[in-house]
Amino acid sequence: MAHEDLREWIGVLENKGELKRVKAEVDWDEEIGAITREISSYNGPALLFERIKDYRDSPCRRLFTNGTGTKERVCRLLGLSEETSYRDIVRTLKERFSNPVKPTKVQHGPVKENVISGDKIDLYQFPVPKWNPFDGGRYIMTSASVVTMDPETQLINVGTYRGMISTKRTISVLLAATQGWGKHFAKYKNRGEEMPVAVVLGWDPTLFMVASTPVNYPEYEMAGSLRGSPVELVRCETSDLLVPATAEIVIEGRISPDPKTFELEGPYSEYPGYYGGQKTPKHRIWVECITHRNDPILTGCLTGSSPGRTNEGTTWTPATFSAVAWQYLDQAGVPNVLGVWRGKWPEVIRVQIRKSYRGHAQQVAQALWGSSFANYAAKHLIVVDEDIDIFDWEALEWALAYRVNAAMGDISFFPGTVGSMLDPSVPIEERNSVKYGHGKWTRVLIDATINWELEPQEQYGGERYPPLGTAISPKMEETLKKRWREYGFE
Repeated sequence: MAHEDLREWIGVLENKGELKRVKAEVDWDEEIGAITREISSYNGPALLFERIKDYRDSPCRRLFTNGTGTKERVCRLLGLSEETSYRDIVRTLKERFSNPVKPTKVQHGPVKENVISGDKIDLYQFPVPKWNPFDGGRYIMTSASVVTMDPETQLINVGTYRGMISTKRTISVLLAATQGWGKHFAKYKNRGEEMPVAVVLGWDPTLFMVASTPVNYPEYEMAGSLRGSPVELVRCETSDLLVPATAEIVIEGRISPDPKTFELEGPYSEYPGYYGGQKTPKHRIWVECITHRNDPILTGCLTGSSPGRTNEGTTWTPATFSAVAWQYLDQAGVPNVLGVWRGKWPEVIRVQIRKSYRGHAQQVAQALWGSSFANYAAKHLIVVDEDIDIFDWEALEWALAYRVNAAMGDISFFPGTVGSMLDPSVPIEERNSVKYGHGKWTRVLIDATINWELEPQEQYGGERYPPLGTAISPKMEETLKKRWREYGFE
């Protein structure tokens, strides 16, 4: 199941007929993004762009994207049958996320084949696209895995954060205080130090999956669990950070807390399907070193999705987020959780429970909203009974229509919480990540379980709700089964 590196994964896709080598010359300025958007929106193949304008003779000439652009490819990556349902994918991920596999350290790796430092550093030597028409610039950190270390515990965090090329040696970034590297950065800032950073571009996609998910354990351990093999790590050139030895490209640098170093960043087409953030001064990475393989392959991806338009991350982020949310609920001691599903956008989470007591749905909300999972997720939380299929929107509509009575407290608001700085429904000032560290939400719980304040009624056999009026009696079910062909039906 484990893939040695990105190149092996590309080979697997090509052997399966799921890779398209684009040999025609394409422009990094919007054209790559437009092609990728069209292909990903109809679940098309992975793309390897081999002739990019202005990069025929550069050290890096190729760009790979859409490698996890279908559910079938995600299943293959995880070693599952391609027919595996999302319900079962979530259960598999939940199990693997509970069984970390520790990484191993090695002395050398292909990522060290080329070492660039000092004045030789030029980020424009990489064919970084301007992905979308109104992006603020060329975003080099889209599917990147960004490595930082807690200066006190030495625990490593790997996250996916956006970053735009600002100059030959700088990347301006969106740094949220509530995320993994934001928490590390606060400690460096309090110590009056700059924070070392390593940006990994191109490796086994399992690392991108866990770096984009608020997992409970260190990301390298989670990637090892997903791929079924330890991640081999090598030390960076300029810090003690560790990166995959077979990565394509690693950018090493530091982030200063000094506002005088800030550079313009944004906007960018973000996951809600709208452009997120304004072009304002933000933190930057000062690049000290770049290491890369011979003939490296740059990786990147689209982020935003809207009805009818999508990106590769929507094939797996619903499953990874759902698995982690379920984990948090288990760890918080919330009993009888039967399923969790995020859907395409993280703001709406659905949870199925076997209701055991009054307030059970409220406990679900409190546990999720109090966890780091909620930084970008669970703005709207829907909790349903065990007879409602959370993967079936018709069933959810039915529960919302006939099991929710706002007058009885089935809808609850929790204002003033941390929330996404990329949500366009929030006033711009409330989304100022530099000023506030993150955004601001009023969260909503919709308790679509049967309300236990309703009295059991004798006419309903002691149940709170009437019998299901669409059901056929067992006697008639047997009659229909026996006479179905007699009626003239096959």
